[in-house]
Amino acid sequence: MIAVNTLIQQAYESLTMTGLGEAVDGNMALAACTELNRLISQLNSEGFLAMSQKTVECPPCRVIKFKKLLEGEVADPNVVDMEPMQTVEGVARRLGNRLVPLQNGNLFQMSMVPPEVTACQWTYDTDTEPVADGERLVGILTLDGNPRDKVVVFYNSTLKTYKLDDTIYLSDLYNELLLAGLCWRLANFHNLSDQKKAETETDLKTAKNLIKRNTVSQRMLTMGTITGDWRSPYNDFANGVNI
Repeated sequence: MIAVNTLIQQAYESLTMTGLGEAVDGNMALAACTELNRLISQLNSEGFLAMSQKTVECPPCRVIKFKKLLEGEVADPNVVDMEPMQTVEGVARRLGNRLVPLQNGNLFQMSMVPPEVTACQWTYDTDTEPVADGERLVGILTLDGNPRDKVVVFYNSTLKTYKLDDTIYLSDLYNELLLAGLCWRLANFHNLSDQKKAETETDLKTAKNLIKRNTVSQRMLTMGTITGDWRSPYNDFANGVNI
């Protein structure tokens, strides 16, 4: 973990925009804090912050909605009571004691599939709907068929918006990535020299590559045999699944 003030101080010192030990405050500190939040949001959406990945189990419906219910509001069978996720990394349907991954598609492709088939594709979008005090955001997960059983959604959770006196509770492995990314964003924000922009961009790419190597074992498998093996039919039969 690292304090936001410390990270901002180190970034400005690395860019030689402030002297060693010279405190960074005022508009420069506020601008850096804003750029840091934008950086963290970007890294989270790109999947670099592996600890922010979560899963949620959803009802077996073709269209699943994610929205925060109001006090006293009763959820429909296809509604999950939670804030809509920003991005969905993957979707799978349960088959016995294992998960079968679905492919990411779009509404145009999915409209050509008969709705009574077993779901193979998914797409995710957001919309708004009116409520008593205005509008609320709704996430809509659409499948191209019947999932037959519960659906598991893998997504990146929304991270908090940090302030100057906050502490970023992430592993120290991410400190170099955050520092390199903040330097790159500040170099562009303050319109420093082209050489400085190029140097900070190179440092950011190097830090990203290090994180990729460190977290590769924590990431979801996206290629290879992920739909089971020779024992799958027995396991499905033992769990009452008719395949």
